[in-house]
Amino acid sequence: MVFETVLTEKRGDSGGILWVTLNRPEKLNALNMTLFDELRQVFQAARTDRSVRCVVLTGAGRGFCAGADFSGGRPGNLLYPSAESATDLEGARLFFRNESETYIALKRLDVPVIASVNGVCVGAGLDMVAHCDMAVASTAARFQVAYVKRGLFADLGGFYSLPRVIGWRKAMEMMTTGRFMAAEEAHSAGLTNYLVAPEELESRTMELARAVESGPPIGQKLGKMLAYRTQNMDFETALEFSGIALSTTGMSDDRKEGGASFAEKREPRFTGR
Repeated sequence: MVFETVLTEKRGDSGGILWVTLNRPEKLNALNMTLFDELRQVFQAARTDRSVRCVVLTGAGRGFCAGADFSGGRPGNLLYPSAESATDLEGARLFFRNESETYIALKRLDVPVIASVNGVCVGAGLDMVAHCDMAVASTAARFQVAYVKRGLFADLGGFYSLPRVIGWRKAMEMMTTGRFMAAEEAHSAGLTNYLVAPEELESRTMELARAVESGPPIGQKLGKMLAYRTQNMDFETALEFSGIALSTTGMSDDRKEGGASFAEKREPRFTGR
């Protein structure tokens, strides 16, 4: 499918890496309604495509994502509150739902998701990175919770994911001051797995994505599901869920291949079955 604001490409040894590029470089990939809609379609399609083993998100040009951009106008039936229409609360609620469904679709992805952050990453862009499972950043990246500078808060789930990724105190500082965080500081805080020179970003991201692609899809998906779903459970309840999931992996061809490859002292070849 051809999109207006998103580029997609299958990469990797088996074509299992879905490389997704936000493609509004003239706007630093700020999210307008078209980009929100197209990203949601990409995420929803990837969730039911068993050939996808990993998703990579990045931005075209010199920025990852400069946040939300509604300068081009809003859909007529989803009016956002403004000085002229401050009382349209239902319109605002529906408008926000249209945005948030994109981030819900991102969080629903079963496969590991990697952010490849090439430059400025603020507002809704930082929310997106916080929602990913892993991240690789260029030293040219900068991060900001821009909402607070506009009298708002990190409404697209940044309030939820950012404290879990970089820790409470650092997140609270960013969310209440809106200051920029340099790539080095963000990496030290745990926002990124790897920090590299700009010219090394794509190759290092691909290296990580290939490592994910070569893994057992069923085990990876169940491991990710358990990591998220059991966060608020007590330990014993979490292990009960683990026992149920274990029976699924134990019956798979990939589990047999894992055992065989170990015995034969070779790299496993997982098929996702």
